[in-house]
Parts: sequence; C-alpha cells; structure tokens
Amino acid sequence: MNHNGKVFDARNWRKLESPERLEKMNPEKLAAAMGLTGAESVLDLGCGTGFFAAPVARICAKLYGVDISPEMLSIFGEKLKNGSSPNVELLLGNGKTIPLEDGALDVVFHVNLFHEIDDHKAFHAEITRVLKPGGRLFTVDWRAIETEGGPPLSHRIPEDKAEESLKRDGFSSIRHINIYDSQYVIGAEASK
Repeated sequence: MNHNGKVFDARNWRKLESPERLEKMNPEKLAAAMGLTGAESVLDLGCGTGFFAAPVARICAKLYGVDISPEMLSIFGEKLKNGSSPNVELLLGNGKTIPLEDGALDVVFHVNLFHEIDDHKAFHAEITRVLKPGGRLFTVDWRAIETEGGPPLSHRIPEDKAEESLKRDGFSSIRHINIYDSQYVIGAEASK
C-alpha cells in the first residue's frame, strides 16, 4: 500500500512471510510492544498478507486490515479461512481515505509504509480521524542505514524526521521502541 504509484506485487507475497523476515522482524515483538489489553479495536494500515496483523488479532477485540491491493487482501483472507481469527475484518482502502467511522479505533499501526506516503500531514489527519481521543499510533519504518533489503537510503525517512512529523501533526506522548535492528518503531497518542 502506498500513495506514490508503487504497489507491492502480490505475486511476490511469500517474500513477506519468509523465515528470514520472521527472524529480522518478528511480528510478535510488535504485538507485545503495543501493550494491548484485549479490549481494543486495532487497524493494520497497509496490512498486506497479514504478517503483522495475525499476532495482533490474537490479543485484541477487533482487528481491521486495510490495504490498497485486492490481491493482498485475498491472500490474507485465504489465510483466515481456517477460522483462527474471527475478529478480523479486511477492507480495501488506503491512507488517504480509511473506510472506517470517525473515532472507531483505539490503535492504528503501519509497517514499512511511512516512506511511501507523499503527504504525511494528510496521512496523519486521516489516522487521527479514525482514532478515539487518546488513541495510539505505532509507526514502523526502515532506519536510514544500509540494510539488507528494503528501499534505497534516499527513500527512507530518518527516525527523527518521522518524530518531527508526528509532533507537527498533533501527536503527543511520543516514545521510541527499540525492537528491530533495521526498522524503528515510534509510538504516539492522538491529541484530539
């Protein structure tokens, strides 16, 4: 999912769930870092095949997966057919127009998406719209360092710039969560 014309080729979806990716970006670590109690409504924005959404779905009341790619949502949906996550709803959409009501969510998270967004202010405004007052946002994106895989350095947004963007766009209680070597995680609260 992104807004600059580049969409992940769904034919390569297995790369997103490789053992190497699991080792480098274990989704259980992110799920634990969110501090969910089990009562939350959560959105994985740019959910793809559900690599990060699946562990979160096990510890929240409701999980929405939104992606711009119908193919990726179809793959995620196939994985859900075993009935292990009845609390998951998949929706076609993007960060410009999230197909949920105002104030519907306690938590929004997005992984390796922020560097693909052209208009961070509008992106954050839409996330704020769907979050409840005091709702939490978790931004996970590539560190501005040489890594194996990921976008070119010139496309990455340094962690301090991501934090500045969050502050400028009205988020508070910002905290940095160091759980991945190649990606940063920033938690913040909506201040509406």
